[in-house]
Amino acid sequence: MKKMVMQEDNTNRQLAFVKGNRPTNSDEVFRKSNSYRDYGQLSPITVAKGEEVLRSGGHLVDLKGNDIPDDQAQNYYAVLDGQHRVQAFKEFDPEMNKIVIMESLNTRVSVMKQIAEMNIRTVAWRGTDYMAGSAMTLKESNEVFDFALFLRKKGFPLATISLWCLGKNSMKPSMFVKLIGSDSLDRAFDNNGWLSRSQQWYEAAEQKFNDKFLAKKYLITYIIDKYHNAADPTSFTVQMVEKIRSLTEEQAKEIMNPEKVENQTREQTTINLLIKYLGK
Repeated sequence: MKKMVMQEDNTNRQLAFVKGNRPTNSDEVFRKSNSYRDYGQLSPITVAKGEEVLRSGGHLVDLKGNDIPDDQAQNYYAVLDGQHRVQAFKEFDPEMNKIVIMESLNTRVSVMKQIAEMNIRTVAWRGTDYMAGSAMTLKESNEVFDFALFLRKKGFPLATISLWCLGKNSMKPSMFVKLIGSDSLDRAFDNNGWLSRSQQWYEAAEQKFNDKFLAKKYLITYIIDKYHNAADPTSFTVQMVEKIRSLTEEQAKEIMNPEKVENQTREQTTINLLIKYLGK
């Protein structure tokens, strides 16, 4: 048995998060805050030196999600396990002077693999969480993947993200599991022209609909169906953008909040309204 002896570290480092790690959940932060208020900090936050994150191919962001320049990494400890506890602790000690941290015990494993393992073994990952794990190991940018991460931050589920980014429901957690510890994406993320069309539709749609509605599959499923039956995909893309932009505020609200129709699902009612206002 080994007993850990704590000592004070006077190095002037701030706490940071690893870019791409899954975002904190406000409900979980609230629960951690209640725990801190009643019992204080019960266990250390696991960290690694910022420069070790860089050596693993990762990057840092501050506690608000802003990028930290790589040349400043040595001024930070990166949180590997304990993001929710850190956010909760800020409420009681904004300067983070009293928080207790410890460096990871196994330095032979890369920082990125440690984060993935810690998360997998504590709270089960959802589909989009695997996407975050992959983002930490990806060495080169990818436009399709960047758009997927953008939608993930909006709260879109994996199935809807897949439709917007790939035009089909083929994006699965297993695709991202393979990437953890690797440095290249599945060939499905090659930009074959769909991305440009999809982003045009999305940019028009976000001016009319809220994120909650767009996170559902209704609109993009309707568009994909019409796209595959279009005689001229290029003309269809432009026309669909124009039709979405021409929606009135009242029409958009009706689509997002349809009145209940007897013997009809909400999805079918919504699709019928899309057909009514955007074309059959």
